[in-house]
Amino acid sequence: MNPKSKADYVQELTRRAFGQRGITTAALAAAGVAMASQPAAAAGVALPNLYPRSNAMQFNSIRDDENIHVSFLVTALGSAARPKPTFRGLLQPNLKAFGTVSNALENTGCGAYLGAVPILFSKQYLAAAASIALIEARHAGYLNVLFNLESTVNVLGMQQEFETALTVAQVVNLASPFIAGLNGGPPLTFNATPSRANDIAILNFALALEYLEAEFYNTNVPVYFP
Repeated sequence: MNPKSKADYVQELTRRAFGQRGITTAALAAAGVAMASQPAAAAGVALPNLYPRSNAMQFNSIRDDENIHVSFLVTALGSAARPKPTFRGLLQPNLKAFGTVSNALENTGCGAYLGAVPILFSKQYLAAAASIALIEARHAGYLNVLFNLESTVNVLGMQQEFETALTVAQVVNLASPFIAGLNGGPPLTFNATPSRANDIAILNFALALEYLEAEFYNTNVPVYFP
């Protein structure tokens, strides 16, 4: 049997990360509660640390970044900001699963922002979205290296010299296993024609992803990196 290529490995990793439709939220919650009192290294396969507690520092920093992104987008959108969606299946059963989903979320964020940024009508929004996208890319690079991958591998398993944009459909397909409902918010979409109105749709699309990332880290970081 031929050994798996690096692209095959990353695609498998991504499928495991997002293929949780058959895992109930209750089962994940029960597993998380059982592990909450255990040291992170005991809760699944330990992740490598370049320096002592470096992963704790990095994941806490990523959590803070995602919460700040949410606050920024809510402020930028004002009364047009979507409500926070209802999420499911965020609590991960072990440390390796947490790292795997983190990797997939951050790499999805990179492709999602690149797919949206060229369509933004407002230069001010363009600059802000590009700034957030670069932070997402720093997160993704760190998480790729944590799994012994090239820092520039994307969520589709491709090593890149230029980031690959994701379509709206690809992003929704990747994120939807974790989204139980939109709570009356706008649909997860925008169109390809730049306009001021479409900018609001793009920012709300980004806000839904940022809400997901923030809630994911708020749920898991205190369990694995208290």
